[in-house]
Amino acid sequence: MDVVALYRLAVERVPAYRAYLENRCGTVPDVSSAEDLAALPFTSKGDYIKAYPLEELCLDGTLRGKHVLCRSSGTKGKPFFWPQLPEQERYVADWLYSDLDESFSLSTNPVFAVVSLALGSWISGELTSWGLRNLGVQKGGLTMVTPGLDLDEAVDLMGAFAGQFAGTVLYSYPPFARTILEKAADRGLPLASYRLGLRLAGEGYSERYRDHLNGLMGYEAGALHSIVSGYGSTDFGSLGKETTLAIAIRRCLYERGLARAVLGRDEIPSLCQYDPSAFHVECDGEELVVSKYQAVPLLRYRTGDRATLIGYDEMMERLRDAGADPLDLLFRRGGALDRVRELPFVLVWGRIDGGVTFYGANILVEQIREIVEGQELFCSCCTGQFQIRKRENEALEPVLEILLELRPGATGDPAELAAVLASRLAESSTDYALIRQKEGDRALPRIRFTDDGELFGGTKFRYVG
Repeated sequence: MDVVALYRLAVERVPAYRAYLENRCGTVPDVSSAEDLAALPFTSKGDYIKAYPLEELCLDGTLRGKHVLCRSSGTKGKPFFWPQLPEQERYVADWLYSDLDESFSLSTNPVFAVVSLALGSWISGELTSWGLRNLGVQKGGLTMVTPGLDLDEAVDLMGAFAGQFAGTVLYSYPPFARTILEKAADRGLPLASYRLGLRLAGEGYSERYRDHLNGLMGYEAGALHSIVSGYGSTDFGSLGKETTLAIAIRRCLYERGLARAVLGRDEIPSLCQYDPSAFHVECDGEELVVSKYQAVPLLRYRTGDRATLIGYDEMMERLRDAGADPLDLLFRRGGALDRVRELPFVLVWGRIDGGVTFYGANILVEQIREIVEGQELFCSCCTGQFQIRKRENEALEPVLEILLELRPGATGDPAELAAVLASRLAESSTDYALIRQKEGDRALPRIRFTDDGELFGGTKFRYVG
């Protein structure tokens, strides 16, 4: 993308950005090339987005022409709302159509879409529902239902209607999609006959998860076309797509144990391809930084995500050096080589601050710290040192685990601590409050005590395990 043109547009038409530059730099820097961009200050939600009135962050300093407001994760009980431009939604509709036509031949076959995402002002459910409804009106061939987070209703609707269509696609979050499919299988629904596809949002998932859900849907464990996710945020929209090539690469890493050889780490991150014509991305250390044209234009915006950027040629060379050929794997598993695009990759490892995404809700280190350091129940038995972990249990359900360091000679009740932590966390995070309401005890944190010094892996303390 023309990031220089984006900079000039923001300087001319976004009052808050011009004020931000004058405050940070003393003047408005002259930017005539992409290289000059490196001299500009970073922006973030804390020091830029929340520091100015919403209208001043928008193009032309007004909400006029921004036809919808979508919320991002709420902290301190108060969400932030991001205005959207009409062209942002047109892009969503176009992307949905190309995906459905490629995967389900929407132009010639009827498709049933089940949207089991948070509805209302949450952006994933709002934009997906709008885009699909628009496709149904403009192009036909698509019938949709929106059970939202009523998972039993989602199962009921699939059982009632999926058999009447050439294909069914479920839009949901990874843990909810698993629950829906398991409930459907327990009811005896013929999932294998539905030609199911999953489109997932909100958080990453393991290849064990893919194996399990592929089995429920009647596919081979390592099928590449049935489960697709992406990388994005309410802040800047959908940045990356988990293409069939990206999935084939993950399968190479997983099935052959090549993660360390190719990526230098044992874990397998979320792995997507992105289009440089729509986003300008860079990394400051390990943090992903995004520039993008939208209702609230972003210049050098810190995402808070730990990421690695790898070009197409470099990724393929790393895999060849490790003895892997993802294109061959893609071809052998029914993928279309002519649809492969030589786009760069974004690998997302987690949050910079050590927070985690749990049932689609961002759980921040600062939120946990305030509870651990501010609640008497915790202060009486714990040192204040903690770590946050998200793991999968044997049922492939996400588990939010909090490791606490006990004071010498002290004891604590994990169940009581978990209940207090959940209650206080629901007060500071509207997203977690919704998950707690919907999932009940499955959303409760699991408290585990550690011995003195166990949390310190060297001289630098990390809040994420």
